[in-house]
Amino acid sequence: MSENTFPAFSFHQHGGVTASAMATFLVHCARHNVSDIFLQGGGPAVVSRYGRLIRATEFPIEPAILNRITEELFSPDIPGTLRGGNGVDRAMTLNGDINQRYGLARGEKQRFRANFVQAHIGRYENAPAITLRVINAVIPSLDSLGLEHDLYEALLPHDGLGLVCGETGSGKSTLLASVYQHCQLSEPDRKIVTLEDPVEYLLEHPDAILMPEQQQIGVDIGSFAEGLRYSLRRAPGLIGIGEIRDGATVSGAMANAESGHACLSTMHTATPGEAIPRALRMLPPEQREAGAFDLLRMLRYVVVQRLLRTTDGKRQAVRSYIVFDDTLRMALSRYPYQEWGARIDEKITERRGRIKDKAWQLYIEGRIDGTELLKVMSWKELAERQKEIN
Repeated sequence: MSENTFPAFSFHQHGGVTASAMATFLVHCARHNVSDIFLQGGGPAVVSRYGRLIRATEFPIEPAILNRITEELFSPDIPGTLRGGNGVDRAMTLNGDINQRYGLARGEKQRFRANFVQAHIGRYENAPAITLRVINAVIPSLDSLGLEHDLYEALLPHDGLGLVCGETGSGKSTLLASVYQHCQLSEPDRKIVTLEDPVEYLLEHPDAILMPEQQQIGVDIGSFAEGLRYSLRRAPGLIGIGEIRDGATVSGAMANAESGHACLSTMHTATPGEAIPRALRMLPPEQREAGAFDLLRMLRYVVVQRLLRTTDGKRQAVRSYIVFDDTLRMALSRYPYQEWGARIDEKITERRGRIKDKAWQLYIEGRIDGTELLKVMSWKELAERQKEIN
């Protein structure tokens, strides 16, 4: 099947645009390698497959119908919340039964992460818009992700802080879920505790001795910072933090890491060097210098991931990373902490470990085309590199 095609789904054959038919459509999307589903009041359903947008229905979904589906499939309070000017994030699990409900077998599950907003869409005012991310039912094994050896060995530290960074949709959650699964199987004596917003992958490997405890922000716990304050009382061996987004979470993550626990989290940065200054900017100015040295002592790695479209119609993860050891910490400590980010990126540049370096290698191997390469590299850089090989 071409990456630009999507197998047709007939709502008519499933009784019209109902909540049940929409759930079946969502499972249909997950079955056919769709990553995101876009439902807009007044517009057709659109899916993203291998990074390409495809119209999945020829007819528009009226706002009133989409609101009704939202109430029945997700929660009756969401439309009212949207009308109040607030967005909503939710996770949803569809469960199969003996009657193959939604196209799922008995015991089979399919999860989605959903974002709801209200917006002007075409000629409609105050129309609902839903963006759903398909969460793969099977967590890929860590061995299947093509990780560099030194990064693979660093991903599950005994203590300290590990950061997985990148833009939205770069596979950060998938990589961390693979690490958690790997921990369940390779180090079964470590209890896993996660704080997520919302809970995405369900960590329920049948061979695990103790199931991970996954808490959802706003449902099971008030905030990431609050969850971190209570996490040490739960005897964790690994703490997963959905995202570091404020100073309280930075401080809480470092305090947990300093107490001898491993904490893994995500941030939105474009390079590994940006992680330290971004974290420090979340702290009050008077705490930044001390926080910098605490962070330098606690960091075990920073990895930035990006997904690139490949010529076979799929996507390939490329990563830029730095693994912290005593040599690197000593080298950085000779400079003012304000320079650490630039020094880290310089070191990665010297070993040709940037995202653009990895993308260039894929380009010369014929695995990505020039259009995709130019998403991470300027025309000038491309011309200079082409001169080098000619």
